[in-house]
Amino acid sequence: MKSTRSPIRLLAALALTLLLAASPAWAVDLPDDSDALAGLTSGKALFDINIGVTPETFDASMGKLGLYLDVIRQTHEGLVAQGVTPDIIVAVRGSAVTLVTDAASDTVKGLVTALAGMGVTFEACNVATALTGTANDAILPEIKVVGNTFISAIGYGSDHKGYATIPIM
Repeated sequence: MKSTRSPIRLLAALALTLLLAASPAWAVDLPDDSDALAGLTSGKALFDINIGVTPETFDASMGKLGLYLDVIRQTHEGLVAQGVTPDIIVAVRGSAVTLVTDAASDTVKGLVTALAGMGVTFEACNVATALTGTANDAILPEIKVVGNTFISAIGYGSDHKGYATIPIM
């Protein structure tokens, strides 16, 4: 039995399907942050990372850090997509400094490298490295060891610099 479907009819049906799928009626409006970002040209944030780490929780804490670094990446990309220039600092303190050493997971190392490549600044607290017995030269190369990240938070959060502090614990 001969088919009544011609190649032209099939192409027309395919074209109509693609046209309908791409139409605004089918588009999904994703939420944005236009209210919060109204009038801003620069988004200044200090992510204060103080994830608790013990020998028993090291792997879970590493996973948590990877998750938050990915959210920081998404935050950076979201600011850019909404026309705001990101100015982001990630300050690592407390036992969390043990997560940003040569022993870091490949995921964490990759995210730190990617974020640094996007212009994100990283700091690690020397007070914390001393208290945890972490060698400063073991800290990942993209991360600058500073004297005290409490002082960083004071300085960056001052009216003069105006960074919003976002605690991550």
